[in-house]
Amino acid sequence: MIQRLIRTCCLFLVCLSLIGTGDIFAADRSIQNFVSQREQWNKLLGVTQTLEGRVSTYNSLSMRFRNCPIPFYFAGKVPRLDDSFQNVEVTGQLARENGRLLFKITSLKKLPGDLEHFVTEQSKIDLSDPRDWYELAKWGQQRAEFYNDEELKQKALNAFRRGVEAEYSQLRIKQPENLMKLAEKAEEFKLDPRLAEAYRHEALVLEWEQLKKQKGSNADPVRAQLIKLFPKSITPLKADQPAERKRYLADQVAEFQKANPEQRQRMVRWFYSQIVLDQILKGLAEGGSNGFKIAADIKKQLPERPDLARQYEQMQLSFDFHRIDELPRQYVLDLAKEYQQRGDQTKAKQTLENWVEARRKKLEPGDADGRVSVARDLMELTGNRPGAVKLLLQAWELNPKSAETAAMLGRLGYMLHENKWLDPQEVKEFRDDPIRKAIRNGTVVAGMNRDQVKKALGAPTQVGRSISGGAINELWIYGEAGNQGLIIQLSRKQRADEFKVIRIKNAAAAAGGIVPETSTIE
Repeated sequence: MIQRLIRTCCLFLVCLSLIGTGDIFAADRSIQNFVSQREQWNKLLGVTQTLEGRVSTYNSLSMRFRNCPIPFYFAGKVPRLDDSFQNVEVTGQLARENGRLLFKITSLKKLPGDLEHFVTEQSKIDLSDPRDWYELAKWGQQRAEFYNDEELKQKALNAFRRGVEAEYSQLRIKQPENLMKLAEKAEEFKLDPRLAEAYRHEALVLEWEQLKKQKGSNADPVRAQLIKLFPKSITPLKADQPAERKRYLADQVAEFQKANPEQRQRMVRWFYSQIVLDQILKGLAEGGSNGFKIAADIKKQLPERPDLARQYEQMQLSFDFHRIDELPRQYVLDLAKEYQQRGDQTKAKQTLENWVEARRKKLEPGDADGRVSVARDLMELTGNRPGAVKLLLQAWELNPKSAETAAMLGRLGYMLHENKWLDPQEVKEFRDDPIRKAIRNGTVVAGMNRDQVKKALGAPTQVGRSISGGAINELWIYGEAGNQGLIIQLSRKQRADEFKVIRIKNAAAAAGGIVPETSTIE
């Protein structure tokens, strides 16, 4: 009696080892579980068991389960099988007859098919509870693998996905580490890689947002992790998509979740670019004074964003333009040239004009050399001749001995006459005057005064004087006695200030009784 009790207890323990301690008892009665424990079959001879699974073949005497090597014989009254019996549950015992292992069925019950059972169980679970989804999914996955059932496999994968999504929805406060664990779970369940990709992307976005709130934070770990998880993030885009980029950066998580693979490649590049750009801009000086250096870094690390590089170049140009009075000459020339190369001729001209004007305003009242220097820049850089002349004339007033000032005024068409600078028009009029022309040609014309005659011919050889009709007359004779060449008559009325030439005679003609009167002033 005691030996029988001990044997019964041992068999009970073996049965427990077969069914395990799982939550789903039905899975413990499955054929796949029974087959997996085949090394225990000899210990279970004569022990009543209940098994369930898919029918493979049947006849009036026996049946077989799919993927089970032993036959199942009918040993009692059981329903007659037909093709509608896809899944069955049997009760009986393992036996060995003629050295052959078999299972004797004492009862048999028809069960719903696996797909039907899956749908029924799905209708019973709490859709918001990930544990229910995972339990159903694991059952379906095990069955699908054992029976090589692709349709059931897809349903199991869908249940895993629903479970992961339910777990995602239950995250009250999303943290990067929780999202990373969900991504690992999605990979473990062999779900669509895009799901794990989306969770990892969101985790990195959250980590990046947290870092940006921390002063002096280091983004290198996030960038390194982004490169590790999304290697193509370091590959520059062939062409930027501004509208799509703007939408993504406005809501990175939502846009990434609904994006296709091609769009996601662009998005992770934009994400990477934001991290890189943030690091670059930490070196941006106040006001953008080093905008060209920032632009160079952008061109090197983000070559698909020339628009961004131009933005920071323009920032420095604007900074320099508004502090033009502080810049040296060559820097200003380079700045104007940069504007020219960008096609902004107006700004290039204004740059030079503003710089020269700033220099003019800084001139000290007695700075003659400074005025000459500014006048030179006015002519060379802006072409402002009137402004240059004004400064040069001021410089002359301050330093009349300046040869440089005189030379520059001369090149501008000015002429110094009687300690006064004549402008180009005055110079023309001066040079076109008949008296001045005569003096340059060494001749005398009516209207000349004494000094002008002397400038033209020199001092006369003889001078005669007479008074007639209220006027004082002088005869200037050029030539030695007996060889006189020219006689010039000058006259001054009593109220006049100076003598003027009124008649010019050729001495040889006068000796022959003919005196040619070349010019007369009445």
